Amino acid sequence: MQFNERITPDERWIFSIILFIAIAGFILLTLSVRNGTLTHFDQSILTWFHKIKNPALDQFFSTVTWLGSLWILLPLYILLSLLLSNTFDNFEKVLGIGFWGATLTTYALKYTLERKRPHFFSTIYELPIDPSFPSAHTVQIITFTLLLWLIFYTASSMITIVFGTVLLLIALMVVISRMYLQVHFPSDILAGFLVAIAWVSISILVVKSGVSS
Repeated sequence: MQFNERITPDERWIFSIILFIAIAGFILLTLSVRNGTLTHFDQSILTWFHKIKNPALDQFFSTVTWLGSLWILLPLYILLSLLLSNTFDNFEKVLGIGFWGATLTTYALKYTLERKRPHFFSTIYELPIDPSFPSAHTVQIITFTLLLWLIFYTASSMITIVFGTVLLLIALMVVISRMYLQVHFPSDILAGFLVAIAWVSISILVVKSGVSS
C-alpha cells in the first residue's frame, strides 16, 4: 500500500466499513462475555489446549509468546523506525498511530472491563497481574505485523507473499500461545483481534487522509 498517496474514495469507504464492523463486533463480544454466553465456548477450547499439553509444546509456546510482548516489540519498533523511515514514506506515522493507539486502547479497556484471567486449569507460570480482556499480546502482534505487511506490500510480488506468510505465522503462534498457556480466554483473543483491526483501519485512514494530493 502506498502511504505517500492520498486516500481514494474507495479506500476510505472500505476501511471505514472495516472500522465500523470491528467496533460493532467488539461491543457485541463484550456484551456476550458480560452475559456469560461465551463461557462454554471459552472453556471447551481451553480444555482442548490442556489435553494436548506436553513438555515440548510448553517450551515452544513459552518462548514464542514473548514475540507479542512490548519487551520485544518496543525495541523493534524503535529500530525499524530508525532504519526504514527514509525508505518508506510515513513509516513511523503508520506504525506509530496504529501500534500505540491499539496498545493504549487495550489497556484502557482491560482496566475498565476488569475480566479475571482463566482459572479452569493450572498454568506453567503465574498469571499476569493485569485483567484479561482483551488480550494485549494479540492486539500488539496483530497490529504490528499487519501494518508492517501493508507498508511493505507490493502487488503480485513473491517477496510480499513470503514476507506476509512469515508474519502471519508469527502472529498465529503468539495468539495460540496465549490460549495454550491458559492465560487468556479465546474470547479475549477475538476481542484483541477486533481492536487490532480497528486501529489498523484508523491508522490507514488518518495517515493517507493527511497526505497532500
